[in-house]
Amino acid sequence: SMTATAALSTTASFSLRDPSLLPIQNGGGKTFDVLDPAASDEDGTAVIAKVHAMSQDDAKQMIQKSADALKPWRDDTTAFLRSQVLTKWSNLIKDNADDIATIMTMESGKPLAESKGEVAYGVSFLDYYAGEAIRPSSAGGGFIAPSPFTTDTGAPKGKIMAVQEAVGVTAMVTPWNFPIAMITRKVGPALAAGCTAIVKPSELTPLTAIALKVLADRAGVPDGVFELVYV
Repeated sequence: SMTATAALSTTASFSLRDPSLLPIQNGGGKTFDVLDPAASDEDGTAVIAKVHAMSQDDAKQMIQKSADALKPWRDDTTAFLRSQVLTKWSNLIKDNADDIATIMTMESGKPLAESKGEVAYGVSFLDYYAGEAIRPSSAGGGFIAPSPFTTDTGAPKGKIMAVQEAVGVTAMVTPWNFPIAMITRKVGPALAAGCTAIVKPSELTPLTAIALKVLADRAGVPDGVFELVYV
């Protein structure tokens, strides 16, 4: 049962500067293969990693974990703190850009130059939403509009404030072709608003997502606020 975090069952077949970006978790249970699309499967070299699979029960536990993390993240932190955490996550991804590009190229098959370009594209979403988190309208300050109800003279009867609130636990399914950017583009605004996020990355490219999760943890994203599932 994989409820702690998504992890590999064996070491990946390629080397990284920081191998801890792809954590290993021993133990039984089902696994699924991650393949190098540029390699031949006939001699077995196409399998670059094995990842622990999750059951429906594991996924339900992850949803509960995300629900438990919602109130502390949404109500007991400030928009400024959420902004800082997103910025730190972005900076850690930039610091590990070469490794993440290597992971992406190995599992998706895109050229390394494109993978490096996607790392830069992906962090741009985190940087943008780190800024958006602390704008008054985003940070729960709301925006003020004249009341549609008017007095006899036609003047508005006061003002109305619309306050934006985090909707709660969010679920996201992301594709294989942009393994970083489609996660940061969805998770960035969710976390900035105070939501928690459960992401199901493509089973073709889970390793990039696992590395992102490791760096999110290091950046101070609390347990349960950003989680991965594979079903």
